[in-house]
Amino acid sequence: MKETLLAYFEGEKGAGLLLAFIGLAKLAVAAATGLRGGAVSGARPFAFALGAIAVLEIAGGAGLYLKTGPQVAALLERLEREPASFYASEAARMAKVQKNFVTLEIVWCAILTIGGVAAVVLKARPVPAGIVASLVITAALFLAFDLIAERRGATYYAALREPSSGGPVIKRNPYDP
Repeated sequence: MKETLLAYFEGEKGAGLLLAFIGLAKLAVAAATGLRGGAVSGARPFAFALGAIAVLEIAGGAGLYLKTGPQVAALLERLEREPASFYASEAARMAKVQKNFVTLEIVWCAILTIGGVAAVVLKARPVPAGIVASLVITAALFLAFDLIAERRGATYYAALREPSSGGPVIKRNPYDP
């Protein structure tokens, strides 16, 4: 279990760095677009919206990266000292995390669909079209990001539920064998 836990959280730590770097890249694109695009082409509203989202991504990614180390240390200590409590609480937490990924993926797909239509309908209006375009780009990136994170989480969650890992067998529904 220790190796699986470490692998999962290394992925989380890497995801935090990736998110921060994506935010930095988007901030650079926003700066370049805002400076070069000018108000005439409608690029500035897009650049401002993209830049605002990028700042949030940098903060979120850095926060995920920084909190992961202490979180892992606490979980490893708990696994060592209170394995039954560790498995029960961590499996419950990961069940929620995995469910949240599905919800987020639906949200990203809705933003992509509605945003794509809105971007075309609003293309003559620079401010709303720019905001919508930045949201569509963000939703596409987060959809890919969350699909990968969900797969990584599924491996960890399965290990928490696997009897050979030392954890309890937790059935998904009463009809599972």
